[in-house]
Amino acid sequence: MTRILIFLLWVVLIAGTITVLMTFDSRISGEAFGVRFDSPSWLILGVLIFVFFIAVYATHKIKDVLALPAKIRAKDAETKRERGVAALTRGLEAVAVGDAADASHHAKVAQKHLENLALTRLLSAQAAQLSGDEVAATQSFSAMLEAPETEFLGLKGLYAQAIKRGAQDEARDYAERAFALRANAGWAFQSVVDLGLERGAWGDTREAIAKGKRNKLIDPEKADRATAALYAADADAARLSGDKTLALSEAEAALKLAPSFAPAAVLAADLSRENGKTGKAANILEAAFAKDAHPALIRMYDKVYAQESAEKRAEKLRKLAAKNPDTDEAALLEARAANLVGDHEAAMTKLEALLTAAPNAHAYALMATAATHLHGEEAGRGWLERAAAAPRDPRPGADGAFHFTRAGWVRLVREYMEHGRLSPPPLEDAGEAISAEELRLLIAPPVAAAPDVEPDVEPADEPAAAASEPEEMPDEPAPAARDEGEEHRIESDEDGERAAAAARLTP
Repeated sequence: MTRILIFLLWVVLIAGTITVLMTFDSRISGEAFGVRFDSPSWLILGVLIFVFFIAVYATHKIKDVLALPAKIRAKDAETKRERGVAALTRGLEAVAVGDAADASHHAKVAQKHLENLALTRLLSAQAAQLSGDEVAATQSFSAMLEAPETEFLGLKGLYAQAIKRGAQDEARDYAERAFALRANAGWAFQSVVDLGLERGAWGDTREAIAKGKRNKLIDPEKADRATAALYAADADAARLSGDKTLALSEAEAALKLAPSFAPAAVLAADLSRENGKTGKAANILEAAFAKDAHPALIRMYDKVYAQESAEKRAEKLRKLAAKNPDTDEAALLEARAANLVGDHEAAMTKLEALLTAAPNAHAYALMATAATHLHGEEAGRGWLERAAAAPRDPRPGADGAFHFTRAGWVRLVREYMEHGRLSPPPLEDAGEAISAEELRLLIAPPVAAAPDVEPDVEPADEPAAAASEPEEMPDEPAPAARDEGEEHRIESDEDGERAAAAARLTP
């Protein structure tokens, strides 16, 4: 429809032009190239217009003819490119399925038709890797570093090859270069962190984690925990080197990010104690204990107040327990405080709930102390034997100090960063709980053996005494006929419980 309308418009235009020209009565005379002419003006104008349109048409045709070679070359290039893209696609599919021969063939075809296209270099490198030609793969990846658009991919490939060869320094350089090039690259970030931890570069690893946090490559809470652990590792290294000022500064920086991180709290408190700042040391430990009741905090707290009287130490232990009262460690602190001031009955009461739930060596030892003071050494010996047989606390620093090697710090940083704990949960359960009935028997005072009593009657008076006794005693056996164990006759449940307790505690 549009073409018909255009045709009609052209017809009207031409007819109108001819009509206008026909209305001209004048004539035009002149001479051109030695030829004189005298023709009507409409004819001359019509010829000029016709010549003009012919010239325009001829110009377009000449241009098309001149552009023909370029069009032929472009068509050939397009065909070549299509073949290259097809080869590239098939080559990537071959890489995906692990067909090294097919991938190499298509890589050569793609390289021939696509020349320096970035993906052809990548395909060539991957095909070389599949076929085991590491030299060719390295050359391909290295060539990719020359172009900005392929530099990052080349670095990633070279990094993977360096890791495969075990060249840690090269791998670190490639990863750091890639991370500087693209700070939002997850693999580069993780590689820089991992390699930094492996070589103990705590400061460099902190910077990488801060950069990853800004680029949202790591959860902010994980980043803060990792940074705190790395500050603590730096503090430990500074203390070992003798720089206690730097060690305290780094430990305090760790506590700002993670106040409950026991290794940093213990180190900062110990350094503050050595500087004579016992109040500051106690505050650090109390703040950490309020969030995580770790045994190392308690041991350092004891160290801070080691020179105080028993009453003062008991008061401080109760204060520490009040910071986190619902924990097992708080119950142990209360029991220790009671033992320190001689209130051993209260100590036993505090320990009962712990012994019937999740007893440990420390609880048994405290119970041994209380039992010894209340009922003697024999009563405490059984509890000491239980303490010796109880499983040790598996938590790092449970003995009161942290002694991490560099590899230990690496594991600690990873564990604390990922899970917010110092070590994985133990595979083995804690000590077996004591039932309430058994505990009642165990804490009962042992039954003392009756002493041998010499008769009061003089030997010379024995006949007279015998004569004065009744002739028949049908309901009472003769003294000689009594059992040796009758002096321990069990006449009630209470006697039975005491006898059983005595039997358990007797070695």
